[in-house]
Amino acid sequence: MLPLTMYSSETCEDTALVRDRLRALGISFDEHTRQNDARVDEILAKWNHNQLVTPTLVFGDDQMAIAEPTLKELEETLREAGYEFQAPRALEIRDERKNQRLPNFTLPATNGADVTLYQLRGKRAVLFFAHTASERICQGYARQLTMSNHRALFEEYNALPLLILPTELETARSWAHAFAHEYPALADVDGRAKQRISKVLGVDASNVLLVILDAYCAPRAYSSATDAGGLIAPSEIMEWLRLIDCECDE
Repeated sequence: MLPLTMYSSETCEDTALVRDRLRALGISFDEHTRQNDARVDEILAKWNHNQLVTPTLVFGDDQMAIAEPTLKELEETLREAGYEFQAPRALEIRDERKNQRLPNFTLPATNGADVTLYQLRGKRAVLFFAHTASERICQGYARQLTMSNHRALFEEYNALPLLILPTELETARSWAHAFAHEYPALADVDGRAKQRISKVLGVDASNVLLVILDAYCAPRAYSSATDAGGLIAPSEIMEWLRLIDCECDE
């Protein structure tokens, strides 16, 4: 097992997500930030063609390195370096709830429209209830969830990510512009939508929450964690959407 060192920035949302994922997986690592160690920029430039890409993870005595990884890439590299761990997996809903729609909600969206859950009938939805707009781990997770290769898969599976923040619309608009790759965000100012759905699923409403719905707005699987680094990787979300897409809609 190769020792792990992370070279990072205190202001980087990708760093925040990777750091939280490593902790969720129980992986030990050393960390050096640009703000606290003058050597970090030189190391970043060495591994990234003179670009200061954070986070950059270096294994052992420079045997291997990876920069700005997705959660899937991070886990694949950790296993290659000899680490053993159990990655977060979604909880499949097997009881009567899989045949019942989640509580409806109507929330304002940052593209100027309101979104009503039940009006999405026919589309599969992925609900991501984030922490506050300033929370960097959720920022990093949103960036990975909405990255360009996932956009193509959302379209293929007739699915839509709904990024929901407990904040006013103007703050949500700035957040979506920075972290959602042109997808709108929804403003659940009082957190009521999240509270109602958390109650149905039996999870702590103070956690981050991700729910995968079928075309009838019924929940099929969910993931909940203290912070977004403990959620399922977006690659697993795509596997669930592919599975649901292969099912008969009757």
